[in-house]
Amino acid sequence: MALDPARNLMVAWMSLALGAATGMVLGLWSFDGPFPAPGSLEAYDSLSRRFMRLGHIAFFGLGILNILLAHHLCGLRVSLESAGIGLAAMNFGNVFLPLTLFAAGVFEPLKYLTLPPAIAVTTALAIGAYATVLELRAGET
Repeated sequence: MALDPARNLMVAWMSLALGAATGMVLGLWSFDGPFPAPGSLEAYDSLSRRFMRLGHIAFFGLGILNILLAHHLCGLRVSLESAGIGLAAMNFGNVFLPLTLFAAGVFEPLKYLTLPPAIAVTTALAIGAYATVLELRAGET
């Protein structure tokens, strides 16, 4: 049975599109844009606005990492269980980390909800790194 990275690729490309869309919205009130910033986002260095910017860039960064991980894990001799966990964890993190960052921008106590998706992304990347080490060691023998 082979891995199917299609779901990860779909999530990743949707994430990249959302990164562009949220950037356009944030840009409407940045640098004296055409619209004034909403109340809690008026100060450029406010924590709420930082969470929003971090959520925006997380859509891009995690989408790219998701594409890389999907292609990479499917090309390695890694157990289907490990690869499946890595791909599922990456999708969970790719969806929920940007969303929880935006939620924290609206209501700061929600910042603690960023922990599970951050752990999921870290887990996925650790599985990718471990699979790579195993592949390199297998090539040496």
